[in-house]
Amino acid sequence: KKRNTRDLLTIFTDHVKVKFVMVDRKIKVLTGQWCMICKEDKIFVQKYGKRKAFHLGGNSSCRQHIRIHYKEYQQRCAEGNIPENDHAVPHEILEKQRRAK
Repeated sequence: KKRNTRDLLTIFTDHVKVKFVMVDRKIKVLTGQWCMICKEDKIFVQKYGKRKAFHLGGNSSCRQHIRIHYKEYQQRCAEGNIPENDHAVPHEILEKQRRAK
């Protein structure tokens, strides 16, 4: 199963449990994945908070998020000899690739 998600792990961490303090001051333990790019972006964290870099969704929603980091994803996949997943490629680029075939 890890083999099918190698492309995800170029941008996201593996699943982890993290404690968050909620608005009502209660602590909630959530299981999800960090987007390493968003988490390390000081401007993003300052504007949206670190919680926004933590994704609870499945592989499909993580790949949708990867679209905003496509150039970095593309580079990391190429460096790691990892095939890109179509769901992580922005629609415009995917259409151009399909027309070129």
